Formats: sequence, structure tokens, C-alpha cells
Amino acid sequence: MSRPMRWTVAVVAAAVTFWVCLWAARTVSWGWLPKEEDTRFAVAIAFATVAATVVAAGVGWWAGREQPPAPAVERAVSQRATATGKARITQIGGSRTPGAGTTPDRVEQHAEASDEGRVIQVGGDRHSEEAGTDDQSTPRP
Repeated sequence: MSRPMRWTVAVVAAAVTFWVCLWAARTVSWGWLPKEEDTRFAVAIAFATVAATVVAAGVGWWAGREQPPAPAVERAVSQRATATGKARITQIGGSRTPGAGTTPDRVEQHAEASDEGRVIQVGGDRHSEEAGTDDQSTPRP
């Protein structure tokens, strides 16, 4: 529930409590209420105010608390490649630009190479100038 909606509920709950307690104190004959009409009305207002304040304090605490932060969105990269013949494929899960800050949270890469095909896979960022000059790349049979 949104914060403005919670505050609306809190205000309505306090107002309803006030009017219900005022009505009850005016219509029900309790022994602790005075018999004179003017004094009885003043005590009924005081009673309704105290009851509404207690409800407003409890519901106001609920309305004023912070909601938990939204869960972080996971950034995922999924890549598939097939290299045949003399094809060269480079898969980079993050960025080629240094300091770009685009490294994903999860990287899934799948590659197949046949003949003289080459596949280069980098799970995060790659900062070399030319694709395919990575010393760790090896052709797959």
C-alpha cells in the first residue's frame, strides 16, 4: 500500500473513532457521565478526542513507517554462438569500454566451434583494443 493511502486510512480511522465514541457517549447512559446536557456533551467530546488520539497514534505509526526498498533488479546476459569454418565470434558479457559500469550480475554464455572456428568469451568487461587478441582464446575442435 502506498504511503499516501496509508495516511488516508489513518485519518479516516481516527475520524470514524471520534464520531463513534462521541455518538456512544451521547446516546448510551453510563454511570460515569454527568446528567446535565452541557457537561455531558463536554465529557463526550473529551472522551471521543482521547479515543481518537489513541487510534491515530497506533495507525499513524503504521502509516509513517518506511516501506522496504524495492528488490534490486538482476541484470542478466544470455548469449549463444556457433562458429564454423574460419568464423571468429567474440562474446562479451559486460562492456568493451573501460569504466562503463555495465557489468551484469549474471552471465550465461554457450558457444560451439568447429573446423577452424574461434570463439572468445568474456564474462565481464573486456578492455583490449581489438577483439580476438585475447591470449586465453583457443579454437575448439
